Amino acid sequence: MKTILMFPYAHHLGGTQPLIAIGQALRAAGHRVVFAGRGQCMRFVEAAGFDAEDLIELDSRHAVAHFNRSNLDYHTPESVAAFVDAECALIGRIAPDAVVDLHRPTLGLSARLTRTPRAVLCNTVLTRYYRGERPLPESHPLAAWVRPLPQRWLRPLSHWAERQLFRAWARPYNAFLRVRGQAPVDSLQDLFEGDATILMDVRELMPMDGLPAHVHAVGPLLHESAAALPATIGAGMGRRTLFVYLGSYGEQFARVVGYLARLFGGRGGYRIVAATGGLYGYAGAPLPDNVVVTDYVPASAVLADGCAAMVTHGGRGSIYSALGHGVPLIGLPNQGEQEWNLAAIEQLGLGRRLSTRHDGYAVFAEAVSAVIDDAGYRERAARFARLLAGYDGAATAARVIAAL
Repeated sequence: MKTILMFPYAHHLGGTQPLIAIGQALRAAGHRVVFAGRGQCMRFVEAAGFDAEDLIELDSRHAVAHFNRSNLDYHTPESVAAFVDAECALIGRIAPDAVVDLHRPTLGLSARLTRTPRAVLCNTVLTRYYRGERPLPESHPLAAWVRPLPQRWLRPLSHWAERQLFRAWARPYNAFLRVRGQAPVDSLQDLFEGDATILMDVRELMPMDGLPAHVHAVGPLLHESAAALPATIGAGMGRRTLFVYLGSYGEQFARVVGYLARLFGGRGGYRIVAATGGLYGYAGAPLPDNVVVTDYVPASAVLADGCAAMVTHGGRGSIYSALGHGVPLIGLPNQGEQEWNLAAIEQLGLGRRLSTRHDGYAVFAEAVSAVIDDAGYRERAARFARLLAGYDGAATAARVIAAL
């Protein structure tokens, strides 16, 4: 039996549920699994029956302000030192055989200092192995300046800027390493890798190549906490239901729910189920009877019964949950990673990507109508669901981690 210490980003579901999925597979194989984190999603860890340690974490408002500017410069040398000191102390006390995190770059330093094997869960689009396009996101402060440039200039400019940004974002970590007499890293992407790097994607959606032996593309890592379907939703899901989940911060939630109420309110046979994950509230206008706002709801309870479409922020978990049930998507991204995810969805004909900053009600209504009325979207999503059925990401990732 091995002891595995998991470090979720517990301020949102997408940073927590994949580790729970792997933790359950490791526990089923006889290993001891301990979680360490701080945030409202730690309640899902505890509900799954895992031991949980409190651990320093970034303030969620500080983090999301950086994420929504497509900026990963969220640490200072001082915060890096505080994180590493806390992580090393915990590693010394738990004595794990391996540590696992989802984009907690300070753990790369702690694992090095304590000589502990580390596995990192990664969204492929943020790694050096991604072979799709990563244009400068519209959420980036410079986007308005470069948008008018022709593509033949914009593509190489974006690639150059991306390399420079990842190098710049490594500065606070390198400042810490210099103080500790350690060799610096070249790029923040170096800290998004470990002794095992686990890509939570499929090649058919996120093109990748040149994977070295320590990099494993395991497919989607999904987990749903056990919960009953709320009584406000009731029975009768079907092809006239639209499911809404817009991430753990819900920046666009009230606006999108209002748009859907305007589009479908009073239209017989249509129903909107909009979930907050229990992470924020709804403070918009009163809603018609066929638009229901709820907190946490198992996505499969809505998606599995022929749901017409899902409206999403473009997070990896939401995308794979919908596609796993053959449900097409309408996406409104908040930051760069989500923009790139949804660009891939649109390119494959699995849904539509909208601009959160530039598209209003008319464009939104047209996109929703197109996706639910064109059978081609459902047919392509159904084919993709059959492809995803061949993956068991949690079991594969657990085997990789147990072998460290």
